[in-house]
This record gives sequence, structure tokens and C-alpha cells, in this order.
Amino acid sequence: MAQQDWRALKRDATRRRLTESAYELIAEHGYEAVSVADIAEAADVSVPTFYAYFRTKEHVVLPDQDLAWISGHLSRTPADLPLPERIRVGLHAIVAEIEQHARAESIRRWELVRAEPALRRRAYERERASAGALAEVLGVDLATSEGAADVVVLSACLSASTTAFLRWAGTSGTRPLVELIDEAFTALRSI
Repeated sequence: MAQQDWRALKRDATRRRLTESAYELIAEHGYEAVSVADIAEAADVSVPTFYAYFRTKEHVVLPDQDLAWISGHLSRTPADLPLPERIRVGLHAIVAEIEQHARAESIRRWELVRAEPALRRRAYERERASAGALAEVLGVDLATSEGAADVVVLSACLSASTTAFLRWAGTSGTRPLVELIDEAFTALRSI
């Protein structure tokens, strides 16, 4: 095995240990009662090692979004669709990938987010941070009045998406996530 492959495997294993330790400790003691030092100790790493992987405790559960991954899905949606429909179709593709590769972890993550106010705040911060980057991918011109309106629509769609994920967690994943997304987007259309 090449030296670089070994290092990558070691980094991935450490990240998984930190994440698993955080999830277990938060589930057992509550989010506020768990410190970064607690997580590092449970994962058998130092606090500086924790910070080499995550900026904050919140980032263990809700890391920065992979905007390139999200953008890739959204950029493949038909440009002639209305903006909310493009986003909904892109979300369906994202959910299909989550269902295939990370369903259990995603449910667990969103159950923690749903249960903890600090993590819900972080989820909404991620949502707002994503809007600008996704606007560019979707061809929204932020300098125009129409572009400003589209950013409002985009933000509402992202909020609908977050709401769907939280509702999904509330059912422990028993309701299909795409169904919950569609319900949230139907609610948006009724406004």
C-alpha cells in the first residue's frame, strides 16, 4: 500500500472515530454537556487533533456542506424549469444518493440536529451560507431586482429542505425523505 493511501485511511479512520464518539456522547449526555475534550478523549486523540478535523463541536454533527457536490446535482437540472422546481428536482437527486450511501448516518445526524437547539441553529446557518454559492450555479444574478427575488425564493427552498430533513428525523426515517421534500415544496407553492 502506498504511503499516501495509508495516511488517507488513517485520516478517515480518525474522522470516523471522532464522529462516532461525538454522536454517542451527545446521545448519552446531551449536546451541551459534551465538550470537545470529552469527544477527543473518547476517540483517543488529543484536543488539537480534534481541531485538525473539525472547527467546532457543531461541525462534527453538521460539517460544512459540500457545495460542489450539491451544485453538481443542481447544475444537471433543466434550466427551463422554474427555480423552485429546479431545486426540488436537484434535491431528489441528492436524496437518492444519500439513501444509497449514507442513509443511517444521515438519519442519526438529523435526529441529533432535531433534538438540539444549537445544532438546529447550525443547520440554518449552513442553509444561509449555501444560498449565495448555489445562486451562482443556478444562474441567479444577484445585482438585479429579479436576482434579489430569486435569492429569496432560493432561501425559502433551502428552508423547506431543512424542514423536510428535520421532519424525516422526527419519523426516524420511516417516511420517505423525497415525500417530505415534496410536501414542503407544495407548502411553498401555496403561499
